[in-house]
Amino acid sequence: MAKLLYTALAVSLLLPPALTGHAQTLTPRGLTGTYYRGQNFERAVLTRIDDQLDFEWKKRAPAPELPAEHFSVRWTGFLEAPVTGQYTLHLTVDDGVRVWLGNKLLFESWKDQYFTDGQAKVRLVAGQRYALRVEYYQNVLDSRLLLAWQRPDASMTDFFSGQSVIQPIPMRYLWSARPVRIRLNNAADSAAYLAARFAGIRSTPSKSALVIGYRPRLTPAPLARSAPAVATKPVPAPAVAARPPLPKSAPPTPAASQPALAGLGSLAKGAALTLSNLYFSQSTADLLPASRPVLDELAQILRRQPALRLEVVGHTDNVGDAARNRLLSQQRARVVRRYLVQQGIDSLRLTAVGYGGAYPVADNRNPSLRPRNRRVEVIVR
Repeated sequence: MAKLLYTALAVSLLLPPALTGHAQTLTPRGLTGTYYRGQNFERAVLTRIDDQLDFEWKKRAPAPELPAEHFSVRWTGFLEAPVTGQYTLHLTVDDGVRVWLGNKLLFESWKDQYFTDGQAKVRLVAGQRYALRVEYYQNVLDSRLLLAWQRPDASMTDFFSGQSVIQPIPMRYLWSARPVRIRLNNAADSAAYLAARFAGIRSTPSKSALVIGYRPRLTPAPLARSAPAVATKPVPAPAVAARPPLPKSAPPTPAASQPALAGLGSLAKGAALTLSNLYFSQSTADLLPASRPVLDELAQILRRQPALRLEVVGHTDNVGDAARNRLLSQQRARVVRRYLVQQGIDSLRLTAVGYGGAYPVADNRNPSLRPRNRRVEVIVR
């Protein structure tokens, strides 16, 4: 009961005022993936929400709880069509895969195979959401799964400009469950809904991440108030110090960010740190040169600690269109991930996701505090 009450309280703290008082679609984007030991879904060991199906695990395990071979995955959710017309779904797989859309089996190649490509054509209606199920198994050696599409509105301009007309289906068109619009009268209703939705899903932040990485603070003062929750976890001091309130007269300094990064490898799973001194051009995902020192330092830490895996998480304030903010936060997280990969970090150790303005750490109504919500974090996985 205490754990349930804590979860409801923690989730309520995550909710900005926009999520209460009127109808909201709160279903998380992406697909719900259940990972099994065994090639025929013998024993479920992990459930998480994946942004999209574009995995090249090679000879490595998709998660610490799983082996690198002899595993299977079942993804479920809904696919939303952005435009009306005929889509071509493209699959690249090693080993077996089956795909259902709208309860119709579109593609089946359930056998051991090496990097096989396939496709299926289907007509979809704009705005409609179709039940999607993808089943996959891995036998031995390399593992790969890609679900992409060619949209009916893809143009030759894209082709001749060098942009591929075949793209992995992006997260914004995937739903982890049937989207439901419900009226949330208060924060308690919202907390109860999200706590039930995320029950058992591994990829949501752990308690330590809620305390260190995501819990909103309406003023810079309440840092000491979160100390009791942190005390129950073996989290080193640098994690708590990752977000001290900074003087308004000066931006974060490299000296303030170095201790947090230096202690990154010793943090508990689920702990989050904000990357200080990370700068983008206004309203874009263009990384500015001043950001390189902190990212180079992060790359060095990752090279020194090959077992360390991180999730790069982008956030924005709530000014402007929510969908655009979410897209911008995703793009910024992916830019950071790409920079680290270019520095020689294995892409399998890094994931990227963006939540827009859904998880503020400061009061968006206060212009002097609002910039704190525009940030990129790394979460230990």
